[in-house]
Amino acid sequence: MIKSISAYALPRLSAGVLFTLSGALLSAGCPADSGDTTMTGTETDSDTGTDTAGPTTSSVDPTETGETTTTTTTTTTTTEPETTTGPTSTTTTTSETTTTTDGETTAVETTTNGETTTTTTDGETTTTTGVVEETTTTGTETETGETETGETTDTGGPIKPEDCEELPILGIELLSQQEFQLESAAPVPLIRTPATQTSITADEALFDLLRIMFDGDVAVGVHPLDPDPNHAIPNFVNQYVTVSSATVTYQEDLEGQTYKKTFVAVAGELEVFDMLSSHQTHGRVRHVELREMVKNGDLLEPVDGGTCYWIQEAEYDVRRPNGCTPYTDDACPAEQFCMPVNAIGTDGVCVAGGEKAEGEACALVDPNGWDSDCALGLRCVDFGDGHECGKVCDVLSDAPGCAEDTHCGGGYNLCLPHELLQMSGVDPAPLGEPCVDNPTALYCGGDGRPGHCYDDDAEGPLASTCLPFLPAPSHCEAPQTAGYVAYKAGIDRSTLWCFTP
Repeated sequence: MIKSISAYALPRLSAGVLFTLSGALLSAGCPADSGDTTMTGTETDSDTGTDTAGPTTSSVDPTETGETTTTTTTTTTTTEPETTTGPTSTTTTTSETTTTTDGETTAVETTTNGETTTTTTDGETTTTTGVVEETTTTGTETETGETETGETTDTGGPIKPEDCEELPILGIELLSQQEFQLESAAPVPLIRTPATQTSITADEALFDLLRIMFDGDVAVGVHPLDPDPNHAIPNFVNQYVTVSSATVTYQEDLEGQTYKKTFVAVAGELEVFDMLSSHQTHGRVRHVELREMVKNGDLLEPVDGGTCYWIQEAEYDVRRPNGCTPYTDDACPAEQFCMPVNAIGTDGVCVAGGEKAEGEACALVDPNGWDSDCALGLRCVDFGDGHECGKVCDVLSDAPGCAEDTHCGGGYNLCLPHELLQMSGVDPAPLGEPCVDNPTALYCGGDGRPGHCYDDDAEGPLASTCLPFLPAPSHCEAPQTAGYVAYKAGIDRSTLWCFTP
């Protein structure tokens, strides 16, 4: 089981410098962990075995931009001597050095107190105070054919543009992010070609990746694809996550950890037939017009005379046999509990339990699942002294129901003792109130809805305030946009919050 989990908050850029709050979370039990591996990898989604995490220090994701980013991170960590487990409060100042494909380089100087740690890769760089759990892909085959919602017959629809060529994806399995890497979640629901699919076009030298992404508040029905490519791919200047209601991206020609070509849908639609949760849906995209894009400053624009790909239809089914939406009525059969499997608590699986009470020693039935001998509503986790039953709580609830001196959060939706969270910071401020005791605390909200402390205008007159965690980018109203907190050593980025860029 894993020995530690890391949490990172992705705030705003101010004067060219990105400030990132990070903290190693609790020692906890996690399915599919097979050892401790220090995380220095990058998320390439490139089938090269290094898809480990998102931009925990806000370095740009090469799969999203087609650029190579080198990040220099300066970290000062203060740890109380008596603390041996639990979160570590780390204030990180990050500078980004971005090398574009034409060789131009831009550097931003960064200073902070104390020691400097530099990590450089060919793609996105992340620095963490924790470890990454090794995971295995346990994806299931995509079911195709008849749907459960009646008529889905294609009535023709738009015609393929003359300059587009068909993207040959027939028969290729599409997986959810959870299937691709257990206990992981992107900032938005993400469906992708599998790690074993190195080339859609059957060119062995051309590594590629297709992704379908949509807002976390998606509903059953037909959704037009967002025609703005800049909503699909963050630029880390004024957008940090995908904000499209629905989008499709395709990347090809992987070199090192950088895709040299990026394509974004400018037309098409997503149809969701059925859903067990926003991360477990059955649907299809069709009439998808993918246009080649290039960065022009901070924005993407179509390549003049660039390649166009067309997807007539691609169906997927990423519902899991025991899938569910946590904290909803009748989510699971009797004698089972819908266990959250992403940090924001919007995706889950039905699990069986036993009779062990909160705080009692426990055992998992299978290291790749959450069935245990704990009573329903409890999760069997390892806090460092062996597995015990912990109370599951809803980080989106105004009344999570945690006992005094415990707080709801920590990546696994648990009521956690303050001493386990003290090094990431706990402030008693309720939502919307100033964080006075610890202005940089990762945890706040008192006994109400959990949030985290953030100063939305940096050096301006506003005080650091307790801001709520949110499940979808669409909850942020302009001019605000969504950032994320990265839990479980960075592989879970489902916990969003709104800030002013």
